[in-house]
Amino acid sequence: MRKVFALYIFILFSCFELQAQKNEFGLFLGGSSYFGDVGHTNAESAILHTRPALGFVYKNNMHDYLAFRTTLMAGTVSADDINSKHLNTQARKLNFKSNILELSMGFEFNFFAYRIRKRKTVHSPYLFGGLSVFTFNPMGRNASGEWVALQELGTEGQGTSANTLQDKYDLVSLAIPFGFGYKANFGTKWAISAEWAWRVTNTDYLDDVSGVYANAALLDEGANAMANPSGLDIIPGKQRGNSNNNDWYSFAGVSITYKLRNRPNKCPKALLP
Repeated sequence: MRKVFALYIFILFSCFELQAQKNEFGLFLGGSSYFGDVGHTNAESAILHTRPALGFVYKNNMHDYLAFRTTLMAGTVSADDINSKHLNTQARKLNFKSNILELSMGFEFNFFAYRIRKRKTVHSPYLFGGLSVFTFNPMGRNASGEWVALQELGTEGQGTSANTLQDKYDLVSLAIPFGFGYKANFGTKWAISAEWAWRVTNTDYLDDVSGVYANAALLDEGANAMANPSGLDIIPGKQRGNSNNNDWYSFAGVSITYKLRNRPNKCPKALLP
């Protein structure tokens, strides 16, 4: 009997809790930036090279202090060694750009009790974290000014006789997003939020640069041109990038969300008072 009663309380509580949940859907507008082996060597410089980004946001407000969120983001990251403050990096003459498409899921933690509704607290700072899967495809600008896909060339010898121990890197990877933001209601159906979040990726090839220079004699002409655009005589095995740290990218911007009308959950009539 106690088990039946406990089950009754659990189901009844779940029904009421589900009815109380609020869902939001909206649009994100902002920019994307990058921190890795090419070009800028600090976060300040990375911010200065931000490029436009667009996304869609869905939130399920599970609690006044907790929301589950899903985002679909699209943006571009890029960098050029010519923008570095270090002369050695400038002389390397590497550059890249890469389109990123990301699906992310995680949780928002509000500092204050918050939902889109009429109440005294209509704003709150928040932190969030989660897990992302994203696609990328680094491209480099050749001497003719044309953009060339880099992964298939194996610029560090991946998948060629210059490096038989390493396959070409995947163009799909995982990342851990984390960041902070501030959100506020306007009206009873709309909310606006500003946020900045970095992604710690599981790849060091967002920019196609990670390890050492391969033996030029074992690469084809196209791969050599993109692996060493400086044209300098490079000793095979010389460091080309920093393989100790994976690349990062970020999205920062503003999102506007609308509170969707929730359908009341139909609980078993026998369980209702």
